[in-house]
Amino acid sequence: MPRTSNEAQPLRFTQDFLASLRERVPLSEIIGRVVTWDRRKSQPGKGDLWACCPFHEERTPSFHVDDRKGFYHCFGCQQSGDHLRFLTDHQGLDFPEAVKALAEAAGVALPDTPQVDDKRERQRRAGRDALDAAAALYTKTLWGPGGRAARDYAADRGLTEATLRAFGFGLSPSPQGFLTRNLSAEGLSEADLERAGLLAKTDGGGMRERFRGRLMVPIHDGRGRMAGFGGRTLENREPKYLNSPETPLFDKSALLYNAHRARGPAHRANRLFVVEGYLDAIALAQAGLEMVVASLGTSLTEQQIKLAWQLADEPVLCYDGDSAGRQAADRALSRIVPLLTAGKSFSILTLPEGQDPDDLIRAGGVEAFEQRAASAVPLVDALFAREAAIGANTPERMAALETRLRALAGEIADDRLTALYRNAFDERLYQLRRTALRGPRDNPAGQGGQGSAGKNGRFSPKGGRRGAPQNDMPAASTAPLSAPADVSNALMELERIVLGLFILRPTLLDMHGERLYGARFLSSVHQTFAAMLLEAYGATLCDESATLISALPERARMCLNEVWGDAGDGRGKRLINRFSILSSNPSDRFIGQCIDVFLLKLQMRGHEAELAAASDAVDDGNEAAESRLISLSMAIGEQRRILEDAERALTDEAAQLRRRAASGEDMTRPHDSLL
Repeated sequence: MPRTSNEAQPLRFTQDFLASLRERVPLSEIIGRVVTWDRRKSQPGKGDLWACCPFHEERTPSFHVDDRKGFYHCFGCQQSGDHLRFLTDHQGLDFPEAVKALAEAAGVALPDTPQVDDKRERQRRAGRDALDAAAALYTKTLWGPGGRAARDYAADRGLTEATLRAFGFGLSPSPQGFLTRNLSAEGLSEADLERAGLLAKTDGGGMRERFRGRLMVPIHDGRGRMAGFGGRTLENREPKYLNSPETPLFDKSALLYNAHRARGPAHRANRLFVVEGYLDAIALAQAGLEMVVASLGTSLTEQQIKLAWQLADEPVLCYDGDSAGRQAADRALSRIVPLLTAGKSFSILTLPEGQDPDDLIRAGGVEAFEQRAASAVPLVDALFAREAAIGANTPERMAALETRLRALAGEIADDRLTALYRNAFDERLYQLRRTALRGPRDNPAGQGGQGSAGKNGRFSPKGGRRGAPQNDMPAASTAPLSAPADVSNALMELERIVLGLFILRPTLLDMHGERLYGARFLSSVHQTFAAMLLEAYGATLCDESATLISALPERARMCLNEVWGDAGDGRGKRLINRFSILSSNPSDRFIGQCIDVFLLKLQMRGHEAELAAASDAVDDGNEAAESRLISLSMAIGEQRRILEDAERALTDEAAQLRRRAASGEDMTRPHDSLL
């Protein structure tokens, strides 16, 4: 027998508490434990998910979950409700049990007693009544005879009458006692006004009104209920902007100004701007950008970040273009990184020095702002630029930059994202190194700081001198680079194949050079030879194997002979013998995929070495290493899965290549299993 609705249950928890639980946990997280989402119809990034109904038998998904609204509905059996309704109707929990389960999922402790504190609830209602009454009084005052100066100030700021009325602007007059006299006549006590943050105690024990001589802006919670005020001084009183104090109704770290108005437009456009102050948000909304919220003059908090993600997948952070704004944006970036998850990020919009969004709108209208917004950069680029700005012009600083970036990526809780961010940072480091190595090869005068681009847009290395040491390549010795001993080891053979494929297709060094640079080879000889290949390619930017080979120093010839074959052999006989699929004339795309898989295998070796080190640290009693061990194990498991899928795809394609090959030669070789 179905349970009665939540409304029929005895009210044992405050509505505010229940609402906060629903906001903290996506509804899809609760329902996803018992259904499988339909991948064709669902759009998880937009919080729009479909599945076969868990309440009745069906073959075609008609059960819909809207994460943004926190609501589900089945178009077949008409079952609908929220988090708690699902836990009671589907999971068989009674209402207190459902609240407890949802609180555990949200990581929130239940109140000491589930019974509503009637006195406390009455006080909260009285606080809201006081705020509503104050808002009405402030609005009446603004539009009365004494509000002309405040209206003129608002007009000077570019705010229209329609905007002032739509956002509920008001005026708090200067005389002390104005608010108390008027609201006491409506039955509100000083205690009510104090709890609402409208009165504050003086040192002498009396009461004073918090807001005087200010243009008042009502601040609402996400459900559109009054939570507090922001006031802009009209009398050069400090502080210039003043918010309500922390109260049971007003927690600015958990509020985004204008969220209740922006929710619909942001959801429809999947677009959201986050600014610092409420006047900036109002200016943008007046210009037609309704999908805008403000962080109430503070850098983003964890709660505000999650609230912003409820409105859009990738909000644009747009803080003021001054020192304080840049510092606030930096703090926000640091708070965003640990919270990143699939499909949820931020873009960063940098404003001109000394300007805020309001300035931009007033100077050039919404078109100027939109044009600037088009230059917003993804979070990964903003983070890299921030760290690189500290310095990367010496080997030591470059190493420090790499260490900082790896640590930054490691802060992300999602292991998949950690790996992707590290790869993205590695690619940007590679480009930064190449830019730093650009130089006078293309400069006729042989002068100039950073050099210029070579052919096909590739960068030439600084100096263009063949054999010059760079990166990690040893330079002290000029002895021949002896080929490594012939070890019956699949990984050693794999290293030779990787190096040989780069000789076969030199242009692939453009795409994979950074990964080759960072690869951990089993053989130190292979490590040095890889650095020589990168140097030779940087000096020539060649497309042909012969040109790359001729650019290698003499001492690399012995290793070249082992990896490729005779330097004069344009086919690379030893490489083909080792990797026979090359006889079938595969495409550059296929060879690139092979290199990608082989480099991933080498990367796996490095991760497995880290795993072994972490395991040893756990054995030694290092508690911090245990978490790292778990994280690495999960990452390596995921990496193995990706590698297995890629190897299967390559093996299938290799089989097709062989079937199509015109030659009747036996293509089977012992090392074909490397695919």
